[in-house]
Amino acid sequence: MGSHALLLSTEFDDLIAIKSGFTSGYSGEGPTALSRALCALVAHGATISEHAVEPDYISRIDDAALTLGDLETLSLAQEIRPARWADYIQERHHRWVTEGYWVAMMPAVMPFAILDRRLAASALRFWANPDQALVDGYRLLEDTVRRRSGLDRHGARLFREAFNSRLGWPVAHEAEREGRAQLFANAFMAFRNPRMHRPAGADPAALAEFLLLNQLFRLEAEAVETAAVADLGPA
Repeated sequence: MGSHALLLSTEFDDLIAIKSGFTSGYSGEGPTALSRALCALVAHGATISEHAVEPDYISRIDDAALTLGDLETLSLAQEIRPARWADYIQERHHRWVTEGYWVAMMPAVMPFAILDRRLAASALRFWANPDQALVDGYRLLEDTVRRRSGLDRHGARLFREAFNSRLGWPVAHEAEREGRAQLFANAFMAFRNPRMHRPAGADPAALAEFLLLNQLFRLEAEAVETAAVADLGPA
């Protein structure tokens, strides 16, 4: 049985040591975790090198006590040839890389950098109550479009009328403008309306829905008064 630790080098040349919860040589949680971790690294195109170190080296990793000398020693150490790390990927995990199944083991993370600022507060409390964050976001989007368009409508009807007569996008093709307008109404019918009529609870797709809502906010921010759209002339 072998004990394994990882030393990761990021694109910014930061070094991150992962303690030796990984093992090999038998069937169990340790080897399974090692297999899955290697799959994730391979899928991301990581360059993997393998080195044999003394048990006390592993102990220092586990104690978060690696020294600069340890890092220098490892950088000068000869790699194991032929590499054995591919043998640690279990047969059942090989298709994870080729068919993209590795994404299922990745944590769901809120991508703050791409969010419309108006969803910032909802994003911060999203994981505490995803359902409420989505409901609040839908309500804010309706209120925003209602205010900008001057229409006293709700839901899909509001968006159909607003983006048909009051608001639009200065893009070159009419089909693109229509597609964007339909996206608002269709998203409300497909996601917001069902959400309002079912009990709140765990929803593994909630983050994906929140990102769809975010895209609607981004599109709304790009919309202009129809007079500006008309200045483009025929598509």
